[in-house]
Amino acid sequence: MSCFIFCEKCGKKLLSRLPNGIWVFKFGKREGSEPVVDMEIMGSLRMKCTRRSCRHPNILHFFPNNPDKE
Repeated sequence: MSCFIFCEKCGKKLLSRLPNGIWVFKFGKREGSEPVVDMEIMGSLRMKCTRRSCRHPNILHFFPNNPDKE
């Protein structure tokens, strides 16, 4: 099961995250087939929103910010 990550500014769905931390980005459609772009990304990334009217840069960390860890 994966969870979706949304733009901090406009709320558009950007990508999903698998339980093991890998980001999954799918973009574009062809008539009834697979997406044009289908990527799996391991690590932190900076991604601009794909909505043309937004383009807000979102910073997505591979490791969650855990204040309890010393």
